[in-house]
Amino acid sequence: MSANPYLITGPALISFSYGRTSAYMLKMILDAHGGTLPDDVHVTFANTGKEREETLRFVHDCATHWNVRVRWLEWRTRLKSVPVGERFEEVGFNSASRNGEPFTALIRSKKSTPNAMARWCTEELKVKTLQAFMEAQGFTEYANVVGLRADERHRVAKGRVRGSVMPLADAGVTVRAVRAFWNAQPFDLGLLPFEGNCDGCFLKARPKLWEVERTKPGTLQWWADMEVVGKGRFVTEYSYATLIRDVQRQPDMFAGGLFDFDPDMDAECGTWCAGEAA
Repeated sequence: MSANPYLITGPALISFSYGRTSAYMLKMILDAHGGTLPDDVHVTFANTGKEREETLRFVHDCATHWNVRVRWLEWRTRLKSVPVGERFEEVGFNSASRNGEPFTALIRSKKSTPNAMARWCTEELKVKTLQAFMEAQGFTEYANVVGLRADERHRVAKGRVRGSVMPLADAGVTVRAVRAFWNAQPFDLGLLPFEGNCDGCFLKARPKLWEVERTKPGTLQWWADMEVVGKGRFVTEYSYATLIRDVQRQPDMFAGGLFDFDPDMDAECGTWCAGEAA
């Protein structure tokens, strides 16, 4: 490894998990390379169709402000009989799915819904999609660069076992440094702490999901619909239809900034749950 952990030797996949932490990592890597990455180092963003609009704008802003090519990818099929280059589609900010289309297609294909014990949504929509992309570029072995900080010790330990490259952890970066960086930038992710990038992710605590629906009514309807399509629940203890009814009956139950100081600054699906599923 280079003395500078941000100097990445290709072939490599930089998994842009579209949160502030992974974006900070990307900027540090770009700076270390003088603003231009080697041709065999690819920056990728896997869109499930359930990312917040703020998230999509953030990815676009990072690419524009820093003059870096981000490859926007969407899952299309899990059939191994399909050529690897056709298992995903490359899209962009304007053409990216915004109504859960890839996620819906996956649930219909598997005839079930993912849950906390079977998080195949991340495995299929993100991990395998990124793997297919790299294989389509001609790489079967490459460095997998992920944005895990030094203060995420549990996930960093798992990343070490998997052989992931974690420049932030190696550089000793903590959440404080990431926050300070974004406080000084001309643009930002623009999400409140409780919101996260995936609008109704089932890994969020129940009160957070209530708050998501309270502040943006209708957000959880797709999730409720998919429990019908997949004939199962994302969370064993309750359905998303129940969450929606709860908020409709008591719309002010969590008004007043309950999560203003939530430590989860940005829940990045690509590292948050892919780290467990990969």
